[in-house]
Amino acid sequence: MVELWLKYGKTEIFVDVPSDMQYFVAEPSKSVELENVEADLESALVGLGCEEFERLIRSSKKISLVVDTQLPAESFLSVYKKLIEYVAQHKSSEASFSVLLSPWRYRGIGIEDFMNIENIVDVKINSIVVDRYSESSEWALDETSGLQVHQEYLSSDLKIVLLPTEYHGAYGLLDYRHTIVMGMAYAKSRPKRVKSIESLWEVANNIKPDLTIQTVHSDKKGLVKIFAGQPEQVTTSASSLAHDTLTAKLKNKTDIVIVSPGGTPYDSTLMNALQTLGNVEHAVKNDGILILASECTNGLGGPEFTAELGRYALEKDDYRPSSIINHESMLINKFRLLSRKYKIALVSTLPKAYVERLLGAKAFDTLSDALSYALRIKGKECSISLIPDAARISVSLEGEGNKSQDEDSNNPQKG
Repeated sequence: MVELWLKYGKTEIFVDVPSDMQYFVAEPSKSVELENVEADLESALVGLGCEEFERLIRSSKKISLVVDTQLPAESFLSVYKKLIEYVAQHKSSEASFSVLLSPWRYRGIGIEDFMNIENIVDVKINSIVVDRYSESSEWALDETSGLQVHQEYLSSDLKIVLLPTEYHGAYGLLDYRHTIVMGMAYAKSRPKRVKSIESLWEVANNIKPDLTIQTVHSDKKGLVKIFAGQPEQVTTSASSLAHDTLTAKLKNKTDIVIVSPGGTPYDSTLMNALQTLGNVEHAVKNDGILILASECTNGLGGPEFTAELGRYALEKDDYRPSSIINHESMLINKFRLLSRKYKIALVSTLPKAYVERLLGAKAFDTLSDALSYALRIKGKECSISLIPDAARISVSLEGEGNKSQDEDSNNPQKG
């Protein structure tokens, strides 16, 4: 037998695979990681034009820094802290400076690491965690887009967005548009002239920031590069590098795919875990079996997700997203579409009957039980792939898109 290991919550688990079976491990190729965050941030700002950026900061009376908190890793936190220092150093004494934290993807998990900014600089910083479901009066209507946007962001004369460039199972590679629409807009907004997710991103351009800073990190979360500049240009450059950095290649689709989001915080709730599935859909054969190992120690994922899941349990194939900017319903709809193509099994600490009733998916307590179930259906001659850190990466077949990869990362292996 061969042991295949993966992250599960705060620990690691393994499953035994028969040594005569063909199996694959899908991981991105190794990236060169930067060690000097301060120097690379300075280099990115030099490329932008430091003097121009400093002039913008000095001339602004109200500055907002929007931070997408989906990567609570030291490499990203270091960039975040250095950027706060830079803005605080160059702003006028009269200017207000707000940091707007956007935990839209993982609902505040790891947010405390971003809130501890009192000792970074001596100047006053207004730190706000934006709750996109809040019924308070903090929203202001943007007439052009129809979105209700956090008023602190909308009223600022210098808007800066900082985010890591990551894959998302429903949206693909993320950029400033996702951070603004999913993080700064009220969840019950009714955007104008929006019929598709693509048109939603076009609407977001009406409220785009003045400056975007995007980081690219390896699958091990080390910093690879920082991009700074106009939003569209930064998105193009960062997305290209992130695709090369965070794409894992397989030669062929396999019958069984075992997936781990990558442990805490990526698998702490069912909602977090479901964000992984779209990243790995190209690895599974039609009518194949996708096994998702997600501890889900914090349950389903909040009242909005739970309510949406209850609606899905009642409607199943008739289910449609309640709103195009409802992140929770977009995730559930993605699950609905994938479950038509594959059998999905969940390994978690959630009650099995609960999972099977709400999702209509097979539920197991252990990875071994889930694999035994899959092998009974597919037989001993089937192929298996393991994707151990799937929340932030994407899997594609060789020959599709960029071919840059570690040649040995997805070669067939035998025990």
